[in-house]
Amino acid sequence: MKSKSIAICVLLIITIFKIQAQDKISLRIDSVSYKACIASLPREISLNLSDIARYFIDKPYFPETLEGGKDEKLVVNLRQFDCTTLIESSLAIYETMFKGSKSFFNYKDQLRMIRYRGGWINGYTSRLHYMTDWAYENSKRGIISNITTDLGGTVVDKQINYMSTHPDLYKHLKNDSLNIKRMMAIENNINERHDYIVLPKSNIKAVENMIKEGDIILFATKTEGLDYSHAAIAVRENNILTFIHASSRLKQVIIEKRSLAKYCNDSRNCTGITVLRIKD
Repeated sequence: MKSKSIAICVLLIITIFKIQAQDKISLRIDSVSYKACIASLPREISLNLSDIARYFIDKPYFPETLEGGKDEKLVVNLRQFDCTTLIESSLAIYETMFKGSKSFFNYKDQLRMIRYRGGWINGYTSRLHYMTDWAYENSKRGIISNITTDLGGTVVDKQINYMSTHPDLYKHLKNDSLNIKRMMAIENNINERHDYIVLPKSNIKAVENMIKEGDIILFATKTEGLDYSHAAIAVRENNILTFIHASSRLKQVIIEKRSLAKYCNDSRNCTGITVLRIKD
């Protein structure tokens, strides 16, 4: 009986690995790009997230890079980025540098754990669509911390429900009542946590020296029901705090010419920022 139980457990583990293997989409060029990026990086002891993001400067911007076919799969794309996938890809490479093998296989596993709730692919709503949810889940995993309160940020009372109230804007919500229902449950969980913490944009300049290279910057938005409209990685250029991002306006990954404070103040839609820091 004991040997039968062991055999069943082994079969279950093999089945899980097969399912996860089938849930990955990548091209050989992504593996080549990954290895080239790894080879270009400084020693781990001095590595931060901006070192990795710099490797992707000038790569093309492409929206909705994760919106593939009907079935949800782990999309691995180091050829083109939107603002979220630039951060996820860079963070997955960073995690791979410090956790186990530096193989492309390990990179894909790190990416899956960062992008999906609990690290498991289980349909469209298992992906962490809201950056509030993304920050919560990755903080729970112990790889980042939200330092916005330390900078003077406060909890903002805002109902997050944009996706369920605008299903026609999302391929996998449109005409799918079950996915809408699941998304509503996720939004309710987000709202019950009361962890939407924002530093007002008028206060950014005063705390610039407390934001480090490699910190993840989330740009809070006025848009009703939505938490953030953009995301980036902090860098310093000529002693000016700015950021690397996948720019929809310039259609590529760039280092922003404006300072972080000026960028936010120039935007009528931006209300402030949330700052996430990788844990040592």
